[in-house]
Amino acid sequence: MLAMGKAGEDWPRDKFFSSFRVPALAASPTPTIPSVSIGAGMAGMNDADTNRIFSGREVTAKARVLEKAEPTYTESARKFSVTGTVVLRAVFSKDGEVTNLHVMSKLPHGLTQQAISAARAIRFTPAMKDGRPVSMWMELQYNFNLY
Repeated sequence: MLAMGKAGEDWPRDKFFSSFRVPALAASPTPTIPSVSIGAGMAGMNDADTNRIFSGREVTAKARVLEKAEPTYTESARKFSVTGTVVLRAVFSKDGEVTNLHVMSKLPHGLTQQAISAARAIRFTPAMKDGRPVSMWMELQYNFNLY
């Protein structure tokens, strides 16, 4: 917000700001923070931890891809000689599904959709943290080249 007085005059800043009224907020209860024990093994992980999405650095063993389908070129992309890379960020869930797909870099003529379809078809073993399967973020790159 910008407040100004007349040119060359000192404006009554205190009077201006004191004219605002902020309603009193009702006292809210102090939020409780769940306690998390820190230690080795599965005892250090609670159920909330197994439901969150981990980065590659946080897991004991990363998700391992077993089968990765290659996306197909669309006729339209071939006609217009489209080449490049589609970059996706996805969650490899503890349940064995690829979810939460976000397009980081796209290509036209249906190639981005082809990459998304191929990503959804990936088969993998979930990441592990302290002996339990967990979900983790992964980046996927699909290169489209014409030969």
